[in-house]
Amino acid sequence: MLLLLLLLPVPVAPGSVEVLRPRGVSLSNLHFYEASKPFTCLDGSATIDFAWVNDDYCDCGDGSDEPGTAACPNGRFHCTNAGYRPHSIPSAHVNDGVCDCCDATDEYSSGAACENTCKERGRQEREALQRRAELLREGFILRQRLVQEAAAGRRDKQGRLGALQDARRGLELRMRELRAAKEAAEGPEREAKEEQRRRWEAATAEAAAAQDAARADEAFAALDTDGDGQVTLEELRACPPLDTDGDGAISEDELKALLADPTPMDAATFRDRLWDTIKHHYKPQDQAEPPTSPPEPPLDEAPPEEEEEEEAEEEEEEEDDGSEGPEEELKVPPPQHPEEKGAEEPPPLPPYDAATQALIDAAQRAREELEEAERALKETEESIRALEQELGFDFGPQGEFSYLYNQCYELGTSEYIYRLCPFKRVSQKPKHGGAETNLGTWGSWAGPEHDRFSAMKYEHGTGCWQGPNRATTVKLSCGTETAVTATTEPSRCEYLMELVTPAACTSPPPHEEHDEL
Repeated sequence: MLLLLLLLPVPVAPGSVEVLRPRGVSLSNLHFYEASKPFTCLDGSATIDFAWVNDDYCDCGDGSDEPGTAACPNGRFHCTNAGYRPHSIPSAHVNDGVCDCCDATDEYSSGAACENTCKERGRQEREALQRRAELLREGFILRQRLVQEAAAGRRDKQGRLGALQDARRGLELRMRELRAAKEAAEGPEREAKEEQRRRWEAATAEAAAAQDAARADEAFAALDTDGDGQVTLEELRACPPLDTDGDGAISEDELKALLADPTPMDAATFRDRLWDTIKHHYKPQDQAEPPTSPPEPPLDEAPPEEEEEEEAEEEEEEEDDGSEGPEEELKVPPPQHPEEKGAEEPPPLPPYDAATQALIDAAQRAREELEEAERALKETEESIRALEQELGFDFGPQGEFSYLYNQCYELGTSEYIYRLCPFKRVSQKPKHGGAETNLGTWGSWAGPEHDRFSAMKYEHGTGCWQGPNRATTVKLSCGTETAVTATTEPSRCEYLMELVTPAACTSPPPHEEHDEL
């Protein structure tokens, strides 16, 4: 009876060979349990009669003599689980009323109502394995396609890089030519503009001198009150505008300051010796300071000042008969008196003549052509740098991860939107408003030595409060689509993100699965 208990047939899958073995013994350990000879404990601590195996008494220190009972606390019971995966459980779980083996062999005498679920579990697992195998096969096919596209894309980028480098050399040569043309055009332009400025300044100075002389003659005539063609000290003393200290009278000191020579002077001498001294103080009688409370003109009459201004404007209109001088003649506006508002600002230059304007236009075209070439060169150099950077990235053994470049993938949670831009950065943004947080910029591949391309590391993100800078590890797994499937924060400021991608499907699955049976 004991021998039958020890060698209880173990159920096996249909079509398999039935093997008799002691309860709880795995097929791999069956050769240690031969009923025809004594049993030696697997740790070599003792040798006992085989009848003591599974007698519900622990004789071996490692519990190997009681694989089918709960006698040894450190023993192991092997679940055959025919039709599913075999595994071992602690011997203490044998006959404890809990079904641990799907074939119910661990509860052979506890009275627990255990059902054999191995067949159903095996079916479910086989279906899952089949789905997984199909996913791996499809993913691997997609990966092979990615490898081909990466190779073609790399060749295309290298071709574009070569073309851009040729274009850069051409633009650099053209810029040298355009720069020389610009300098050649700007020389005549400067000379023509300077010549016109000199002529303008000379004409302006001449007009100013003429007007100043006219004012001097007007002042002389006003000061020569007796009309004898001479201005005397008495006539100067009678001129209120020359009262520089404002005391209502012209003193001897004021006269000496104005005129060192007391002798009368004619108009020429007045212009040469005295006008420059008094013209800043002198004002004609009609421009003298008005009384404190000037009388108001009648409502139906314009003020005298306005009448004079209107008469002056009418005279100017009559003088301007619309005739034009030669093309080269400069139109010079009358210079302003120093005491007039804005006299410190020089009058604007008149429009350039046709010849000067043609030189300016030619120089401007040369400048614009050079600027356009400079912009084109800058854009070309930026494109070259971007291509060189992309071609310098390590996109995997066969470039299969290159399609992720310039792409971004998002995952939303209840609070945040996580954004992964492979080979660039990872970020986190609150869903309900707030600034984006940098969770790390591209660092390097971070998988184990035998599988380096299974993880990415993004470092030097936004610093945590009184903590390190944020960083993210991105785990890559095989999938037929590309998507971020999960994001967690296992430790403070350290994030873990999971990305499925066909590029991670490194090899197709085996065609056959083998069980222990």
